[in-house]
Amino acid sequence: MSWHVMSCHVPSSPQGQRALLKRVLPPVLAAALLLAVAVLFMAKGGVAEAGSGFTQGYEKEGHGGILPEHGTAWKALIAGTSCDEITGEITCEIRGGVRHFKFPAGKFDIDEQVMVPAHTAIEGNANPNDPSDKTKKPDPSTQTVFVATKGQSDVHAAYCGTNNNMQQGDAQNLRIGFLLHSNTAVKNINFQGRDVVRPYDNGNLCGGGAFETPGCMSPGFGDGVGTGWQNKVGCFDHTGKANNLITGDGKGVENVVIENVRLNDWLLPSNPSQAELVNGQGSQVAVWLAMTQDGSATTNVRVTNLVSMLTRADGINFHGNIQDSVAEDCHIENTGDDIYAIWGAYAMNPSGVVFRNNVGKNAGVTRNYGYGVCVAIYGTKEATVSGTKCYDKKEWNAGQAPHGNAQCLNGAFCDSCLAYVHDGWFGAVYPDGNTVKLYDNEYFYLGGDQKIPSADRPLTRVDWNSKAHVLTNGQQAPVMR
Repeated sequence: MSWHVMSCHVPSSPQGQRALLKRVLPPVLAAALLLAVAVLFMAKGGVAEAGSGFTQGYEKEGHGGILPEHGTAWKALIAGTSCDEITGEITCEIRGGVRHFKFPAGKFDIDEQVMVPAHTAIEGNANPNDPSDKTKKPDPSTQTVFVATKGQSDVHAAYCGTNNNMQQGDAQNLRIGFLLHSNTAVKNINFQGRDVVRPYDNGNLCGGGAFETPGCMSPGFGDGVGTGWQNKVGCFDHTGKANNLITGDGKGVENVVIENVRLNDWLLPSNPSQAELVNGQGSQVAVWLAMTQDGSATTNVRVTNLVSMLTRADGINFHGNIQDSVAEDCHIENTGDDIYAIWGAYAMNPSGVVFRNNVGKNAGVTRNYGYGVCVAIYGTKEATVSGTKCYDKKEWNAGQAPHGNAQCLNGAFCDSCLAYVHDGWFGAVYPDGNTVKLYDNEYFYLGGDQKIPSADRPLTRVDWNSKAHVLTNGQQAPVMR
């Protein structure tokens, strides 16, 4: 049986082929997955509507009826400007100039990307994450859970505005979650996405986060080095074609808090098999901080105690001109790509980004380990990653190093190290005076506490001839491909 890969030009360079892998090629089981999706869901324009086929996780285990069920009326409260409330359900009070909405335990439908205006806080009933074991599912009767009513099921769906294949506003109907503006907070909630595929158009990642900040709908130029694009403003697709597609007003925001949230575990069975993960439901990404249209910075974003158990693409991705922002004490498993990513690309001054004391497990599994490591950096002025605990499978396809093989094309990009510092593609730029600090990170085999020895695979890989100045525990990192 032949495999059809859209009509496209296959780049001759390894970097171009690597981009094609992320942008176009799905796991080899995609055809079977699509058949399964067709049976399970009634697709409408590539968006699968929720129905009886979605009984997994808590609902499969008989907990689906525990919580009161709500529709989408709550959206008007959040997106508005007043401090109205639904008596006995959702309350609102003004605290220090911020509208603070408190949600009860219950199941709330979400069918689009909901704009959370400046000076708005959303708080659920209870922290969903057990500090002693973040893999433990919470008592469902205590939870405020937002459940998507639809999700992506068509790998051919337009998603990123490539070649102007979308209109302004289309992203709101595809990226189910919250668009966070300045001085906003989301705390103590559970969230469940419905995407079962990663569209080809989202291969050069443009978003789809449960939580996003405003910016360009498209990812910006990515099909090459970003040196010639430094400090260029505007929105561009991955080929470099300009567009005016944005989320929100397309500008940077400040003072955003995401704390004590749990993603894509509600419908996930306990102890899922690889097949259940590959076919599982989730968001494209947990957190996506977007590149902005005018180049303005997004600053002081704090992501704390986020747990994500399944995504189709990355876990957390700070993209573009992100400054003085932190992701800490997070636990992310079962991605389809990198788990923690800093993608400054060619933005003006991506700096002061800190990832610390995070756990990453099973990178790349939802796309059959076709790409992904625990920590990945694609251009930055200054970033620090410390205290990471990364867990990778023991059988890791060692033949991928250094140039890739049939299971991991074009390079050692698949569970090959704890952290990979990329250069030469995806618009990555490491300007003069840049520093990438990696220290006190630990690398383990999945399913236990046995450390992965350097003889098996290294903690860090850096692309050959990279301009990145990488320090590991204070020492210059060796180049390893």
